[in-house]
Amino acid sequence: MKTTIILSSIAAIMVITGCKNNKPVQEKINYPVTEKVTQTDDYFGTPVADPYRWLENDTSAETEAWVVAQNKVTNDYLAKIPFRDQIHKRLEALWDFPKMDVPFSKGEWVFFEKNEGKQNQYVIYVQKGIN
Repeated sequence: MKTTIILSSIAAIMVITGCKNNKPVQEKINYPVTEKVTQTDDYFGTPVADPYRWLENDTSAETEAWVVAQNKVTNDYLAKIPFRDQIHKRLEALWDFPKMDVPFSKGEWVFFEKNEGKQNQYVIYVQKGIN
């Protein structure tokens, strides 16, 4: 999940900045072929085609192979971006600071969540009383 957020952020920054002072990677991308099936559902008399229904089974070997192939194309493309490491370092610097959510109480107990910086998840803390 964290990788997806980082890659999405990189893509957004590239679009926003217009790849300033760097030549964008320009090449023909050969995407893996995505199989289409003849799946049609009937919703109150209206037929609705769903040719990619097979991808909804996220535990199937076929879906896993498709995801691996798509990730290879994406990662190969992203690896060629010359300023990718600069963006990655900048984003890490921006995200690496302590964060704490607003505390809340239940009876005599006070709860709050804290993240020291680049932790994947916040840690929940509980203490007796506000002090």
